[in-house]
Amino acid sequence: MKANGQSVIQRFTLLAIFLLGIGIRLYDLTDPPLDFHPARQLRSALIARSVYYQLNSNVSPSLREQAASLADLEMYEPPILETLVGATYLVIGSEQLWIARIYLAVFWAVGGLALLAILRRYTSLWAALLGLAFYFFIPFSVIASRSFQPDPWMIMWILLATHAALRWSETHTWKWAILVAILSAIALLVKIVAGFFIGAVLIAIAIQTYGFKRMLQTAQVWVIAILTLLPSAVYYWLLNPQRSSGFMAFWTGSLAHLVLTSNFYADWLAMIKGLTSLPIFVAALLGSLIIPKKIKLTVFGLWVGYFVYGMVFPYQYTTHEYYHLPLIALIAISLPPLLDVFFSSLKTQPWHSHVLASLILICSVGYSLWVARSVLYASDYRHEPISWQRVGQAIPANAKVIALTGDYGMRLRYYGWTKASAHWATQADSNLFSLAGNNTHNDVEHFAEMAHDMDYFLVTAFHELDSQPALRKQLEALPIFAQGDGYILFDLKHPVQ
Repeated sequence: MKANGQSVIQRFTLLAIFLLGIGIRLYDLTDPPLDFHPARQLRSALIARSVYYQLNSNVSPSLREQAASLADLEMYEPPILETLVGATYLVIGSEQLWIARIYLAVFWAVGGLALLAILRRYTSLWAALLGLAFYFFIPFSVIASRSFQPDPWMIMWILLATHAALRWSETHTWKWAILVAILSAIALLVKIVAGFFIGAVLIAIAIQTYGFKRMLQTAQVWVIAILTLLPSAVYYWLLNPQRSSGFMAFWTGSLAHLVLTSNFYADWLAMIKGLTSLPIFVAALLGSLIIPKKIKLTVFGLWVGYFVYGMVFPYQYTTHEYYHLPLIALIAISLPPLLDVFFSSLKTQPWHSHVLASLILICSVGYSLWVARSVLYASDYRHEPISWQRVGQAIPANAKVIALTGDYGMRLRYYGWTKASAHWATQADSNLFSLAGNNTHNDVEHFAEMAHDMDYFLVTAFHELDSQPALRKQLEALPIFAQGDGYILFDLKHPVQ
């Protein structure tokens, strides 16, 4: 009877985790996607809108062309998620950005199912449920996993591919080998950096299953490797070789020297501390050391992927939180062995210890949900679309504009339906270029060079203008063409004599 009662409680807990995990991600559903790395989210929104307008026969050719022009951005990965969202716009009959959040909440839940299947190979159900709760409820997970960008979806594919690879290692069948290849190939297409994790996991599982020498002689291993890499090789090396090489040359080649500095590692740890807390991170590392042998190499491969990822992209690892989204799944996989030790000890304790433990865990989950909900509730961006529409309307059609604005002008593109011809570097951009060895010169000569043949200079980031007195002096000498709440448009064509 006790076992049955416990089983009912476990099933209820599992259901509650998934329902609450999806539900919290749908909270504040219709708020514009400006709460988390808006430049990245609006980039996807622009592409999705362009897909919708290309598919919609009721849209005028001029509007379709304008949407495509605004979405003409560097493609770092195939716009699979954006195409899915844009096609859904067509099905429902209008552009609704909250569709992306629904998809991503579901994708994160599917990843949770794969995570649970992985955990159940080596932990008790209660430990697995707590690992799953961490995956769903830590505030960073809630905020980042609903962000309209490929990264949350990539996590789902990594977890699905890892689960399939473990099944393949147990069955050695072609069915599972092909499924591993398909899931891994999709993960890499969704975002190529999934290869850091997929590659390490597949190598680790193949070595543990066959040994290094026999692995190289196994047909299934070669088929998995070829089918996994082929689609991405075609897209990145054959269809987009210049963009792919340019991306790596700047973000890795120009910034690789950062890994030789102590600040890089201090900032990395500071990032982890802010996103998950250092004690949890350390506990996960310790937990990975006592994972059963049958899966230890797989988990080790995931950790290797995480650390190599950071060494290849050192700047992003210390500035872009979503680069650490895989860490959520990694900690959720690595913590349960320590939790198993706790639960084994708890079994010998009196009933009131069980009650107190349950209350502590429930309160911890409740607190995480409250924090995540508070962050979402506190940020309301519903007024911004109208403000940016006014900025876009203030700029004359076909005008050539230099912009000093945040988010690389993405808000102006998406909500204002216009784009700047050039962007004046922010302090953050100048610091980045300086780190990469490409110093920018925001001086009088540089201003004159940029302003040549331009019509207007738009300023919306006034804090940036305050930090650049030389630029402010240049602009104060110009007449104001238009001015409104949150923006000034300076006239470059008719300077004051």
